[in-house]
Amino acid sequence: MLLDPAAITRLPPPPARGSDTEAGEINKLVSLTRRQRDPRTAEAIRFWSAGASVRWNEIARDLVAHHRTPPPQASRVYALLSVAVYDTLVSVWNNKYFYDRPMPSVVASELAPVGALPGYPSYPSAHAAVAAASASVLSFLYPDQAEDLGSRAAAHQESRLAAGLHFRSDMLAGETLGRSVAGLVIEHARKDRSDAVWTGQLRTGPGVWPCAPGQSPDGVRWGEVKPWLMKAAADHRAPPPPPFDSGVFRAALAEVKRLSDTRTREQERTAALWADGVGSYTPPGRWNKIACDLVLQHQVSELRAARALALLNAAVMDAGITCWETKYHYMVIRPSQVDPGITTPVGLPNFPSYTSAHAAFSGAASAVLGGLFPGAAASLTASAEEAAFSRVLGGIHYRFDGDAGLTQGRSVAQLALQRAREDGAS
Repeated sequence: MLLDPAAITRLPPPPARGSDTEAGEINKLVSLTRRQRDPRTAEAIRFWSAGASVRWNEIARDLVAHHRTPPPQASRVYALLSVAVYDTLVSVWNNKYFYDRPMPSVVASELAPVGALPGYPSYPSAHAAVAAASASVLSFLYPDQAEDLGSRAAAHQESRLAAGLHFRSDMLAGETLGRSVAGLVIEHARKDRSDAVWTGQLRTGPGVWPCAPGQSPDGVRWGEVKPWLMKAAADHRAPPPPPFDSGVFRAALAEVKRLSDTRTREQERTAALWADGVGSYTPPGRWNKIACDLVLQHQVSELRAARALALLNAAVMDAGITCWETKYHYMVIRPSQVDPGITTPVGLPNFPSYTSAHAAFSGAASAVLGGLFPGAAASLTASAEEAAFSRVLGGIHYRFDGDAGLTQGRSVAQLALQRAREDGAS
């Protein structure tokens, strides 16, 4: 768990075996499953059976894109959601094996469940718990979507009943547990300093990044946000960049100018591929999607899928926090601000250059996922390096921004992998 282990909720016991209450639940479930096997219900069962964690992360990516959430804040959305889901499922499994309630079809032979039976106890429902936790956290983050999210959670839960995989009391217990853990995550979010307002003055001078005229700098205080894995953002601050008046700096600038002047269609494609700008699910969302694809490809269990996404998204958020702390510590000017002849087809972000956020996000994500899915490690590393260099091709970063960002992200990833080695899941 990423929250306090004491947060595990002990649910009241389910209806006793052979009780009138259980018999009533069986009768209602048999009736429900016989009535609700139409094509629409079958599609809902199939959709949610792909994985509760995967589906709710997919919903989160859509919300990030729709609300045009900036990358640092988007990483927080994914982290809060995934921590809530994982910690909810840890509590779910603790209760499952404490009560060891059989699945409905084990108790009632007249039930014909859809799909393979899970190889674990029924009470409480993991899907109901994930739905409740996810809808609660995302509604807190996007209150204008609360009604729709509540409807999605209800549809998610009903699909498990229609499939004949849970008693109604399993669903209600899962919902109670999910909301309880979500409350703890929301309380964490209220105090994580992500809403801190900046009212200061930026320093000026040769080689110092200038804010866009008439705008406020983006993310000045993001380095103060409470991390999940790091003790402090400054602990993973990148080393100083090359001095502005140095030959190393001039050579790095010359490389960006040369690429800008000779940019090929393939290089333009690479820059655009990884841009993930405003209105997208952002760079953290791209790595979230890559993680979900790996989970599906490897047919990872629900609990391990949630663990992978929590470790990934916590590391990516922390990488962004230390990256932004580094940016405003060094205040390195962007290449096109030094040489206006450098073109920036993917846009020019309104924050300092060093280190590259794309690289930091990608370094953290690729290292965490490579540790969890070692067969994909080489491909993930190559993708991270391409993501980092895409920003050089886009004219908005020096190569040293990307190199340091990758190192910075990988350093944060080691905290997540250490947590994974110590959490008992192996």
